[in-house]
Amino acid sequence: MRVHPVLAVLAAFALSPALAGCGFKPLYETRADGSSAATELASITIKPKRDRIGQMVRNDLLSSMAPVGQEAAPAYQLDFATREQRDTLILKEDTDVTRRSYRLTATFDLVELGTGKTVYAGKTFSEVSYDRVEAEFSNIQARINASERAAREVSDNIRTRLAAYFASK
Repeated sequence: MRVHPVLAVLAAFALSPALAGCGFKPLYETRADGSSAATELASITIKPKRDRIGQMVRNDLLSSMAPVGQEAAPAYQLDFATREQRDTLILKEDTDVTRRSYRLTATFDLVELGTGKTVYAGKTFSEVSYDRVEAEFSNIQARINASERAAREVSDNIRTRLAAYFASK
């Protein structure tokens, strides 16, 4: 069954008032005062991390939230803690592990520097699985790749949640 093109256009016009009244706002829209979630994200400084996985999450956050560099006077500070966990998913009869799971959990706090108050806090995770084979080098590379993918997903989750927080302010 085909819908006549004129009917499709009329239906779109008829539904547009309902869609306009639903309260949808673009996440990165510029507000009347000139601010946006993107400018707020660029005003966040992120505490340095000592461990490699923390550095990967931090670097992903920096490159996605402030791609042209951080502001001279940041308004917020983001701190996060990561926890790694590896589990066996598939175990053969001869006790060889053939599939593993890597889970990265991060808890984070956004602190307003002017007041020292935590304005947003959250927790996120990523779980990535990878195969194990007989070649040990391949296993090491698979584990590294899984941790990099998890770090990217966790940083994307944190950035998206912070952007949603700033968009709703």
